[in-house]
Amino acid sequence: MAKKEKEVKVTKEETKETKKAEKEVKLSPKQARKLELAKEREKYEEQIDKLIDEKYEAKKNKDKKKVKEIKKQIKEAKIARAEVGSADTFGGAVRAEMKLVRWPSAKEVAKYSIAVLVFVLFFAGFFYLITALFALLKGAF
Repeated sequence: MAKKEKEVKVTKEETKETKKAEKEVKLSPKQARKLELAKEREKYEEQIDKLIDEKYEAKKNKDKKKVKEIKKQIKEAKIARAEVGSADTFGGAVRAEMKLVRWPSAKEVAKYSIAVLVFVLFFAGFFYLITALFALLKGAF
């Protein structure tokens, strides 16, 4: 299964609700954000509950294909629920950023390492020759 990049998306309505809640109850922005996250987790919980009910019905009807598909959807919903608010911390942001990094393969690392060594040897020889040439010139005069 290919990993999908998941981002927490806050709709305009949720932002309005949060601002309204801040005004009514005088919530701090941090408390308001916690409230938003709790609502978002609740939505995923409802979605998971519906999927579990559908899975139960599919099992009753002995529809193995549909059961397998629903299990996959439940797993994805649980992963999404777990990721809600994870980017709000430094560690969560680092994890999210590290998922975007494209790491080189072993073949690429070997190729680049050889290229670096060749250039280092070339320039070491070049500077040695220039130094030797200046030493000869200095000795001649």
